[in-house]
Amino acid sequence: MSKNEERTVAQIERLRFIELLLYFNGSVNRDDLINRFGISKASASNLLSAYSQLAPNNLTYNVHLKRYEIDKEFRAIFDGRIPTDRVPVYTIPKLFDATDSETVEKIARISRAIQTTSSLSIEYSSASSGQSKREVVPVAFGDNLLRWHLRAFDRKRQQYADFVLHRIRNVKEISEDLIQPHEHPNGDKQWHTFINLKLQFHTVNLEDATSFSTDGDTLTVTLRAAMAGYFLQLWNVDCSTDRRLTGKQFQYFLANLSEISKVSNLTLAPGYTTNN
Repeated sequence: MSKNEERTVAQIERLRFIELLLYFNGSVNRDDLINRFGISKASASNLLSAYSQLAPNNLTYNVHLKRYEIDKEFRAIFDGRIPTDRVPVYTIPKLFDATDSETVEKIARISRAIQTTSSLSIEYSSASSGQSKREVVPVAFGDNLLRWHLRAFDRKRQQYADFVLHRIRNVKEISEDLIQPHEHPNGDKQWHTFINLKLQFHTVNLEDATSFSTDGDTLTVTLRAAMAGYFLQLWNVDCSTDRRLTGKQFQYFLANLSEISKVSNLTLAPGYTTNN
């Protein structure tokens, strides 16, 4: 396989896998490729040879251990993706996981409605008002890393809102229903608008503030406006105007609060008040 030879998507994926193992494991051998892709020894050897031709300075062969190892001159040639099956990372359990058959069926019905811009009848158990029947026009699913929710136009409240997925039951399509212009998913400005959250270190809450520079060091996070409150809540970002929140959980403060004051769910953010 020459450098100039056109490669298939499958070949590129396998070459990328070689690079990921070098980068995150420090080494790669034929068995890694055989076990991952179910290919022959000869095919595995050809792939390793192809990668070494593409990036000869990225790896060296260890004759004694019969494996390729990362070279000190390593430079990635593919877009980086963290291989979670190779990096020793532990993720805490979620209380609700979209894997059981009932939830999968519910997601499928809602997903079809999103694709076809259809309305749905649902039963919803609200934390504030209890269980009720609703008619909604789905916009999209959202994942705040703790749970999924459905973004939809709520005909009961006549506004776009978020519905916690595991609180939704008995999803049914409303047949021969016409979506009104003000209900259309395209009208959800909070969902379709992207904003920048500018975060800075909350030095008063850091054990060793001298290890961080706050002069000009800003972490910018770009996301949909409708998801901003969840992000700020999840990361305990201080959204008070005077940065008054104390405690080690508040590692960051929001540096551009005034720029995003029109975000609808900022009430979820720590320290935020409507008087900000």
